[in-house]
Amino acid sequence: MSENSLVIGGALALLLNGLLALPLLRWMRARGGQLRAVVLANGVLLSGLLALAATLHQTGLSMEQAPVITWAFISGFSLLAGLLLAKTSRRMASAEFGVAFVLSIEVATAMLLVSSGEHAMASAPVRTLLVGPAVGALWGYFGLSFGYLAWANGPRTTWLGYEAMIGRRFLLSKSSSAVSTVTTISVVGVALGVWLVIISLAILGGFESDLQRKIIGANAHAQVKAARGEGFPLQPDHEKTLLASPSIASASPFIEGEVAFAGNANYVGGLLLGVDPAKSSQVLDVFQTMVSGSLAGLTRESVSAEADPSAEFAAPAPIPGVILGVEMAKSLNVVLGDRVNVISPVLEVLTPFGPAPRILGFEVVGIFDTRMYEYDARYAYITLESARRFFMLPPSEVTGLHLKLSDPEAVAPAANYVQAHLGAEFATEDWMQRNQTLFSALKLERIIAFVVLAFIILVASFSIVNTLTMSIIEKQKEIAILRTMGAHSTGIMKLFLIQGMLIGGFGALLGGAAGSLSALGLQRFGLWIPNDVYYIDSLPVNLENADVVMVVLAALLIVWDFAVFPAFRGAQLQPVEGLREG
Repeated sequence: MSENSLVIGGALALLLNGLLALPLLRWMRARGGQLRAVVLANGVLLSGLLALAATLHQTGLSMEQAPVITWAFISGFSLLAGLLLAKTSRRMASAEFGVAFVLSIEVATAMLLVSSGEHAMASAPVRTLLVGPAVGALWGYFGLSFGYLAWANGPRTTWLGYEAMIGRRFLLSKSSSAVSTVTTISVVGVALGVWLVIISLAILGGFESDLQRKIIGANAHAQVKAARGEGFPLQPDHEKTLLASPSIASASPFIEGEVAFAGNANYVGGLLLGVDPAKSSQVLDVFQTMVSGSLAGLTRESVSAEADPSAEFAAPAPIPGVILGVEMAKSLNVVLGDRVNVISPVLEVLTPFGPAPRILGFEVVGIFDTRMYEYDARYAYITLESARRFFMLPPSEVTGLHLKLSDPEAVAPAANYVQAHLGAEFATEDWMQRNQTLFSALKLERIIAFVVLAFIILVASFSIVNTLTMSIIEKQKEIAILRTMGAHSTGIMKLFLIQGMLIGGFGALLGGAAGSLSALGLQRFGLWIPNDVYYIDSLPVNLENADVVMVVLAALLIVWDFAVFPAFRGAQLQPVEGLREG
């Protein structure tokens, strides 16, 4: 996407913002809304967007690197907008908040479009734009309703008094079997929703962790290459300088290039890597997954097997060794000890019949199985000397250095160290950057799964709405008596909110406990799945405590926002109507 198209897209979004403002403001005024309240809420929300952009810019972080900061700003400023709106208007200003929130979403869309760079569907800004409005709306409405309860008629000296006692009595009363049945269904519905979300996130997290472990095992944590993307002569102080960093545990030089492999029955394309067997075993975990042969096969003397005018009179030389992935070995129909020809698509040699692709024969001395198809089908390893001979490189030239970090997650310190001590001629690429698209897609999948499964909690919350509505209809007489005795409308609203939160809270905690126990059981005992399809023996499960807390809090937030509707309606019941109906 070009810069001009981004600007045009931003201008169109702002134009749409202006066109939407008029009908939204008319809709708000028809419901007794105030323009001043809209300006206040919109100003707070836009301030949050600008504060988030400024924070990310000052820290040098992206939304991908700082998801906690991003969601904290979205949730915090939405909550603040709702609280301030309730504080200034002293009423449930739902129309004003809705208008301000929609207008803020339009501005956020414009900011995304006019920002530099292309935004794929799996990128962090797009993921945030997809989920952010729902999160902001939930927190904003929570702040609005909470502020209304606190400041609707001036400061409250007692937050909960009789409301808690009466709310519990309303919930536990057995005057209606229908209400009791619906209450039970509501609890079970919320519990099932929370349980299913936790299990789904644990399984998705397990797949992500398993994939991350395999990617880190087959590749180095980070690579140092020339900034121009070319090879460079390896100096003795390069490795010494890198190993002086506390964040870098070990380093090993490598040479890589795209080639074709020819076996007994097939041709396949792949990546040929020349490594130092002694040092690479400390950096790459791939050599720990050997299923046949050993790394020692690479250490034997390897000389060129190319044909030259004097080769036919020379004694046969040992064929250099190569270690292949198990899927590549299957495709080439080779086993340990077979010969594999490596063909370069760019290098040529002169023959009596003219130029021909450069070909060098290797003997299969090892086969590895990382359980990651991409690596098992494309990667092959030879020695540095054989790689230099095949790619016709000078004696000291390498493509880069593989790095093993003390903490694979802490890649920034190593990158900063390389930049500071090796200079701008070198650049660092870590495993996160090399697989950014893949991990972004997995995160998008987790978010979409969470959103889709959250609708189960939303459906269960509708049951809570039904429960409270039936309770209000049944308790009209009691509500009228309380109002006659001096109870304020906010007090009536509180007692029904307590009733709804007791239902939702018990269901959320029950579902959280059941989901955690189920995930731990799957981790402990496993669940078999066909390994020839998924390349894993059992269903991977990774339960994060943060996921459990997030799901339970999200469930409570959804329950609160849904319980506000019937509770607010019940609070508007007039004593005369209640006594007449009762």
